[in-house]
Amino acid sequence: MLNKLLEIFSNYTRSLEILYLLNDLKKAVRLDANEIELKKIKEFCNSKRLHLQVSDFKVIKITDNEKGGFSNLVKKVDLNHPHSGLYHIYISKNQNTARLLKIAEHNNDDKTVGEILNYPNCCIDFFIKNKEKQQKIQNDYILPALKDSEGFKFPFYANYAVRYFDITLLSHFPHNFSCKDSIKIAKSNLECIKKRSNELANKFEKMLKCPVLYTENDGIFMFQDYKINDDILEYKNVISTSKNELFELLNNKKTIEIISKNEVKVMDKVLKDIGMVVFI
Repeated sequence: MLNKLLEIFSNYTRSLEILYLLNDLKKAVRLDANEIELKKIKEFCNSKRLHLQVSDFKVIKITDNEKGGFSNLVKKVDLNHPHSGLYHIYISKNQNTARLLKIAEHNNDDKTVGEILNYPNCCIDFFIKNKEKQQKIQNDYILPALKDSEGFKFPFYANYAVRYFDITLLSHFPHNFSCKDSIKIAKSNLECIKKRSNELANKFEKMLKCPVLYTENDGIFMFQDYKINDDILEYKNVISTSKNELFELLNNKKTIEIISKNEVKVMDKVLKDIGMVVFI
């Protein structure tokens, strides 16, 4: 099943959303798709008796700085816009649910969209509260969530920071990294994956259990084979969304001094306004 979904939906993030839908962990999903993908997805939905609605607009992605081509911001354009774009698609086992999700997004009704997508109310409210400010940056809610979190060590289930590497158990921004409702959703999703592939479930758990250095414009960095002693993080390997100067520094040093969850030191370089998070 998972391999078939990957053939149609291209990555784990989108494929797993459909898996959760098919197993009734979600009542609807919202994805994006280009013209070629849309044809395959329509055929799949017909074969699974899923109801699909397509947006009355296209979106053009605005790529985030140094985040591996990922995009948290989009620009809505008319369907007849000359540049190629993506459609938002809304899929559910229930026709009315798919239609309501489409209407809610068309009306920019974030509250209703979040409710239909099974997001926790605390996280929906968090998103709405921070939306205006975050859309002026890159529409990423990692730092606001960290600000609302106590400490810098959290359960790996809430690790939404490594979604940039196509690894996540959540499809929403948790309002903090100890959010009980988000962790409950993530645990159910991991169990769903495990029933289909122990190998993939183990891979996800291993990848999610890691320290992450988040920056707004200089990349996301996850560290493997690590240990922490007296706020000193030592690691053997670093994976990054960007092979830039900071990556070279982290890759060569293999040691980070954690001053706080928003400040670290690498050699004589102090990095501020960042997020240092350890998921265990």
